[in-house]
Amino acid sequence: MEIPTVGPDDVLVKIHAATTCGTDLKTYLRSYPKLKPPVRFGHELAGEIVEIGKDVSGFRVGQRVVPHNSAPCGTCFYCKHEQYNLCPDLFINWGAFADYILIPGPIVRLNMYPIPDHLSYAQASVMEPLSTVVHGQRVCPAQKGEIVAIIGAGGPIGLMHLQLALRSGASKVIAFDLKDTRLKTAQELGATHVYNPQTVDVAEAIKGHSEGRGADVVIEATGSIAGWEEAIRIARPGGRVLLFGGLPSGSIVQMDATKVHYGELKIYGVFHSTPQDVYTAYRLICDGVINTQALITCELPLERLEDALLRMKEGEIIKAAICPELTI
Repeated sequence: MEIPTVGPDDVLVKIHAATTCGTDLKTYLRSYPKLKPPVRFGHELAGEIVEIGKDVSGFRVGQRVVPHNSAPCGTCFYCKHEQYNLCPDLFINWGAFADYILIPGPIVRLNMYPIPDHLSYAQASVMEPLSTVVHGQRVCPAQKGEIVAIIGAGGPIGLMHLQLALRSGASKVIAFDLKDTRLKTAQELGATHVYNPQTVDVAEAIKGHSEGRGADVVIEATGSIAGWEEAIRIARPGGRVLLFGGLPSGSIVQMDATKVHYGELKIYGVFHSTPQDVYTAYRLICDGVINTQALITCELPLERLEDALLRMKEGEIIKAAICPELTI
């Protein structure tokens, strides 16, 4: 690929680390809306500014930065209602699995930050997915003393939800995952109880920790129909369900209407993040509140991207940091 040309309000970043994500895996396996192969993809990155547009202020060549992958227009109906993540003209910047990436002016102005010296490029690159988790728990927050259940807790998104739920003061954060190795990581990060749904009944496990009621908050982080249906099933009457994991277009989810209606369940769908969430995620990483290093299983060269995605699919790794400067 040719190195992109820098416009007056853009910056060119040499990528030092780009972390793999569930969305990248879905893009690899079945493509993704607005991305038609052949196309560059990847969207979690950190690197060094190597060229800067003449109208850019606040940044300099040689500076270590972590850019988000999007910026809202700021003028549409949704932006005026501060629902920036729903902006129909949301500018999304793809192409992190490369040597260089152009960061357009809107992202430079709204959603790009300097990396402090104590953070590695790989740690900083987790800012983008963490911002979506911040958004999800801002929409559906856990409160002090509540019981939180996370389905798919051993993946990168689930582990970030776990850490934020603990920070909120939840009395119990119960982790469910199909991989015992991932459950071990969840336990190391503070999960009060961990279970593999292949060996226990999820609903019964939750009832055993909640005097038979169910979880106050359920976070679904698998992106599967079974996960969505299970999340609704294990919430207590009056509880809250955060459906975080995205499903393929046209997916149909079945639920017990009586449980939802008479049980007054509150069900939240969430998408992406806002500039406020991005800044919050940035601060949480910089201040060491969220352990991002625990999410990064390995560092691999760009040539082994496909290998990283396949290992992620099999649950062998949580996240891989793709580092173009590494060699095979």
